[in-house]
Amino acid sequence: MERWSVFVSEHPWRIIFLWIITIVLAAMAARTWGGSLTDTFSVPGTESQAAFDLLVDRYPARSGSEMLAVFHTPEGTIQDPDAQSAMSVFAREAQGVEEVAFISLPGERPGNISPDQRTAIVRVAFDKQANNLDTENIGSVVELGETFRSDRLQVEFVGEPVREYETEPPGTAELVGLLAALLILIIGFGSIIAAGMPIVSALVGLALGTVGIFLTAAYLDITTVAPTFGAMLGIGVGIDYALFVIARFREQLAAGVDPREAARGAVTTAGRAVAFAGSIVVVALVGLFAIGIPVIANLGMAAALVVLLEMLVAVSLLPAMLVLIGRRIDRFSIPRLRYTAGGEHGRWYRFSRMIERRPILYLLIASGILIALTIPAFDLEMGVSDDGNRPTDYTSRRAYDLISEAFGPGVNGVLFALVDNPSQQLSTAELERTRRALSQVDGVAAVLPPDSSPNGGTALITVIPTTAPQEEATRQLVTRLRETAVPAALNGAAANTRIYIAGSTAAFEDVTAKLISRMPYFFLIVIGVSVLLLMMAFRSILVPLKAALMNMLAIGASIGFIVAIFQWGWGLSLIGLDRTGPIESFLPMFMFAILFGLSMDYEVFLLSRIREHWLETGDSGESVAFGIGASARVITAAAAILIAVFGSFAFFGDERAVKEFGMGMSFAIFIDATLVRLVLVPAFMQIAGPANWYMPRWLDNMLPNLTIDPPIPVRTRVRRLLGVALHMVLARPQKSALR
Repeated sequence: MERWSVFVSEHPWRIIFLWIITIVLAAMAARTWGGSLTDTFSVPGTESQAAFDLLVDRYPARSGSEMLAVFHTPEGTIQDPDAQSAMSVFAREAQGVEEVAFISLPGERPGNISPDQRTAIVRVAFDKQANNLDTENIGSVVELGETFRSDRLQVEFVGEPVREYETEPPGTAELVGLLAALLILIIGFGSIIAAGMPIVSALVGLALGTVGIFLTAAYLDITTVAPTFGAMLGIGVGIDYALFVIARFREQLAAGVDPREAARGAVTTAGRAVAFAGSIVVVALVGLFAIGIPVIANLGMAAALVVLLEMLVAVSLLPAMLVLIGRRIDRFSIPRLRYTAGGEHGRWYRFSRMIERRPILYLLIASGILIALTIPAFDLEMGVSDDGNRPTDYTSRRAYDLISEAFGPGVNGVLFALVDNPSQQLSTAELERTRRALSQVDGVAAVLPPDSSPNGGTALITVIPTTAPQEEATRQLVTRLRETAVPAALNGAAANTRIYIAGSTAAFEDVTAKLISRMPYFFLIVIGVSVLLLMMAFRSILVPLKAALMNMLAIGASIGFIVAIFQWGWGLSLIGLDRTGPIESFLPMFMFAILFGLSMDYEVFLLSRIREHWLETGDSGESVAFGIGASARVITAAAAILIAVFGSFAFFGDERAVKEFGMGMSFAIFIDATLVRLVLVPAFMQIAGPANWYMPRWLDNMLPNLTIDPPIPVRTRVRRLLGVALHMVLARPQKSALR
C-alpha cells in the first residue's frame, strides 16, 4: 500500500485516465454482452428441483413460464357476449406474439371460471422460462390485454413473466438515499466540495458494479433484485469508504501537510483500513456459496462485486482527485459548519471516559438491550412473500386479489403432484388412488383431474390449497402431503413409481430446509475468516472474539426488529405495506453476511486508531478514549449515511424483500454505531485492560502479519512516549481528583 500511495499521489492524471477508459469499456461491454436478470432459481438436490427437471423432460410444451390473464366483470357474468368476445380476441392476437407457445381459454381446462361466473383465467404459456424471455414480448401481451379494459371489464396479469416485466429500474429510493447522504455529508464536512466527493466516488463504483452485474448475468442466473441490493450497498459503503479517506486527508491538511503528501498519508492509513474492511465484506458475501443454492450465491457474488469496486475507487480514483483538488476541498464552506478534525479531548473522548468509570454497568445495560431486541428473532418464519404484498398499482397485485376473491387464495400458489414411472404406463386406478389420497389431506381445497404425458408414464395432478402461498398453513400442507399422502398413494403402486410434490411454496420450503442445514457451515466460514483476519491485523485473541460476539448480538437484534415489523405487523403501514408474512428465506443469511462485514468495517476503523495509540503509549484506557475521540465523529457520520441510504429503500422501495432488507440494515447499523461501537467496545476494553492485546508467542509467530497502519518511526515513538510520560506526571493530581 505504501508504494501504491506514492504512485497515486505522483500520477493522479494517469489514475483518472485509467478509470475513464475502464468506465467506457465496461459500458460498451454491457451493451454488447450484457445478460438479463431473472426471478427463477434452482435448488440442486431437492424434491422440487427433481420435479421441475422431470416436468421439462416429460412436458416440453409446458417447460416455459406461464402468465395468467384475469378477466373480471363487476356486473353480469363472464359468459356475457362482450366478455367472451374480449377473451377470444385477446387469445387470438396474443397467440401471434413472439415467444408465446399456446393460450388456453377458460373453458378448455377445469378450474378457470369462478363459481360466481364473474371471473375467468386465460393462461398464456411462453416457450421459455421467464428469465430468458424478451420483456418487450411480455409487455406486448400485457398491453394487448389492457386495451380490453373498460368500466364493465377488468383485465389484470400475474405470473413469473409479469414479475420480470414489472421489475422497476433504480429510481426514487436511490435518489432519496443520495440526497439524504449529501445533506449528512454537508453537515459533517461543512463544505460543498468535500461533501460532493464521496457521492461522486460512490456513483462511479456503483455504475461499474451495476455493469458488472449485467455482464455476469449473461453467464449466471442473477435475481432481479440484485441491482437494487447493489445500489443500497454501493451507495452506502462507497460513501463510507470515501468518507474515511477524505477525513484522514483533511486531518493531514489541517496539520500543514502538502496535498500530495496528505493524499499519500490518507491512502497508507485510511486506505489500508478501507482495503482490509472491504475485504472482510467481500469474504462474508462470497461465503454465501457455502449455502449451495446458486441464486443466493450469485446474489452474494453480485453484491461482493459492487463492494470490491467501491473499495478500489476509494483507494485509487478518490485520492487522485484529492491530489488535484488539494486545499480547494474546503471551498464553499458553510458558516457554523466548518469542519474541524477530531481530537482526543473532545466530547467523544469525555463520553468514553465516562463509560470507563463504570464499565460493568454500561456493559450490562447495553447487552441487556441487545438481548431484549433479539427475542422476536426466535419467532422467525422463513418463507416467500407472494404477489399480495406488492403495491396495488401493480397489475400483478390486482390480479392476485381478483383470484383470491373469486377462486380462493390457494389458486395463487397451486401445488403439483408429479407421478412418474419410467418403466411402464400409469394405470387409471393408480392415478385415482393418488388423487384420492391427496384430496383427503387437511388444507386441500380441491384436486384437479390428472393430466397425463404423451407416453402415459407421467401424470401431473394439480392440488389447490385452502390458504395463500405465503401462509404458514400452506407450508405445513407441503409437509403433510409428502409425509402422509405420498406414502398412502404409493401403497400398492407399481414398482418404480415415484411421486414428487412441487410448486412455488414447495420450492421455497426446500430452500428454507437447505438454508438451515448449511447455516452452521456458513457461520463457521464467515466468522472464522473474519476473526482470523482481525487476529492477523491486530495481534490479539480477545479483540477479534469480542468483535464477533458483539456483531452477532447486533445482527440478532436487527433480525428481531424485522420480525416485529414484517411478521407481527408493528408499524407495517408506515412503510407502505398492508399484509404481514414470512421473512424472505434468503434474507437472514444475506443480512448476516453483509452486516457482519459492515460491522467489521467500523471495528477496523476504530481499532486501528486505538491500536495506533496503544503502540505509542501502552495505556489501554487512554488508547480506547483516544481512538473513540479521534474516530467517533467519522463513524457516526458514516453510520448516519448508511441508515439514510438503507432507510430510503425501506420507505420508498416497492419490493417487500427490499423493504425488509433496508429496514433491517438501517436498524442494525444504528445499533452497531451506538450501543456496540460507543458503549460496549469501551466498556469491554476497559474491563479487559492490557489483555486486549495479548497473543501467545507461538500463535504470533504462526500467523502472517497484516498491517493496517504504517509502522511508527522509532524516533517518533520515543518522543511521543516521553511526551505522554511528562503529561501524566504533570497531570497526575488533576486526574486523581477527577477519578
